[in-house]
Amino acid sequence: MKILLILVLGFTTIQVYAKKCADFSTQQEAQSWYEKRKKSGQTGWKSLDRDGDGQACDCLPGGNGKKCPKKKK
Repeated sequence: MKILLILVLGFTTIQVYAKKCADFSTQQEAQSWYEKRKKSGQTGWKSLDRDGDGQACDCLPGGNGKKCPKKKK
C-alpha cells in the first residue's frame, strides 16, 4: 500500500511541474517559464521545445511559427 501511495504522489508531482504549450497564452510567456526552469536545473521544460532549437512553443502567438503541428480537421 505504501508503494502505491509513493507512486501516485510521485506521478502527481511530476505532472505539476511538466507544462505544455497549451498552458500558456503567448510564446514569450512560455519562453520565460522555460528559461527559468532550465536555468534552475528543474524539470518540465523539455516538453516546450520539441524541436530542440531553444525556443519554447514556437506556434503560440509571438513565436516564429516554424515546425508547428498540423491542425486536425
